[in-house]
Amino acid sequence: MPDKYDITDAELEIMQILWEKKECSLNEIIEGLNHEVDKNKNTVKTLLRRLILKGSVKSKKTNSRDAIYVPKVSKNKFLSNQNENFLKKLYNGSTGKLLLNFVENKKVSKEELKKLIDILESED
Repeated sequence: MPDKYDITDAELEIMQILWEKKECSLNEIIEGLNHEVDKNKNTVKTLLRRLILKGSVKSKKTNSRDAIYVPKVSKNKFLSNQNENFLKKLYNGSTGKLLLNFVENKKVSKEELKKLIDILESED
């Protein structure tokens, strides 16, 4: 069984809608997709089927033809997993190296840096 956190960009579009609305019909998902995304009903059904096989989404039949789709993975757990993988892959698991990279490359404003320092100091 594929990993429920191994979600493609196209599948992530669907997950974003499900996380926001908690549960949706196929038509509600299609309506919620960005205009750049393929809104073909069969494509969306295929993506939903993949998410179900991965264990990320479950479907509940509402009648013989229709279903409601519900996320089985919370957005927080997904983000936490993705952050951890990102850190492991690019920074050997070091949050400090990541933060230093952002600070050294001026990707963090002075205000944001002050907030980080305040957070770190308050945890003592």
